[in-house]
Amino acid sequence: PVAYRTSLLFFCIASLADIDPMYQYSLDWFINLFVRAIADSEPSGDLPVRLDSLNSYFQYFLYRNVCRSLFEKDKLNFSMLLCASLLMGYNRMNADEWRQLLTGGVLLNADKAPRNQCKDWLDDKVWEA
Repeated sequence: PVAYRTSLLFFCIASLADIDPMYQYSLDWFINLFVRAIADSEPSGDLPVRLDSLNSYFQYFLYRNVCRSLFEKDKLNFSMLLCASLLMGYNRMNADEWRQLLTGGVLLNADKAPRNQCKDWLDDKVWEA
């Protein structure tokens, strides 16, 4: 469970270079961060508790370290990418749902579009957008 989640996190931060080429993190940096997280996370004699602690702490530690190097405008994108990577990795969100979230619905026939039920506070142009 730790190796799988850690690999999801690595490929998530590797994809940050698509946002800005400046956001490139080496495997060595990632491994060093992981080793440090192993040392700093809560120890436990119970293996499932230890694995859960390591997963939680490393995700937090990675997020904190990556966010330090991001522009403010990209931090929310990173948070969303991190959540989506984990959800897709654990089959809690599929590619179609991710695409829908990113692009919104595509209406092929405008005549079948639902009518604006909130005309008193929502302009028709905004509704149609």
